[in-house]
Amino acid sequence: MTRAHDRRKAGHCEILGETYAKFEFFENGWNPYSRFLDVDKVDLILRRNGSGRVVYREVQVKYGKLFECKPKWERMLFDFTTWRFFDEDDFADHVGRKDFFVAYVVAPDAGPNGQIHYQGDIFIFPVGAFVESIRCAPFTATAKRRVCISRLRNDPGRWFLRRTYRRFDAVTGQTCLEVSQYRRNFGGLLLHEQSPGSV
Repeated sequence: MTRAHDRRKAGHCEILGETYAKFEFFENGWNPYSRFLDVDKVDLILRRNGSGRVVYREVQVKYGKLFECKPKWERMLFDFTTWRFFDEDDFADHVGRKDFFVAYVVAPDAGPNGQIHYQGDIFIFPVGAFVESIRCAPFTATAKRRVCISRLRNDPGRWFLRRTYRRFDAVTGQTCLEVSQYRRNFGGLLLHEQSPGSV
């Protein structure tokens, strides 16, 4: 079997996303623990001890493959894009929680020699913001939302969730929702500190 075949096996991408996320959280001062079972949509529990307080966060990790934009009209606006499908109520039970986050890790496939191309593109959404973002994405024929996030061609620091899957000629509030503020949003994990020892 080829490496490409192995990479396509079910579960591989989620494991890869969790591995990147663990490294990123550790590098940013959190100790990440994996859940033995994915219960209540929790993949990782983060722990941080600072200023005499222990702070915990719960995280669901999603992974998206990053593709080069191909259609000419897309290439006029964006250079890379990723997409996944979500049910609108996927995180409904967690909305309102200040200690629950969705980490969306995006990266292109490994190169032909197996080299990794992850460029630090991890989006850390408070769960409420992620649910609002899902609701901005267009419905598919199966009643799921197609969440498509693309990087602006002329400003690689800016990322947008597309509000439509149809062609458009300009990035506006009607066509896109900016999500740049959630890329590498490690500071957001501490905006709503809980009481000591709370989860």
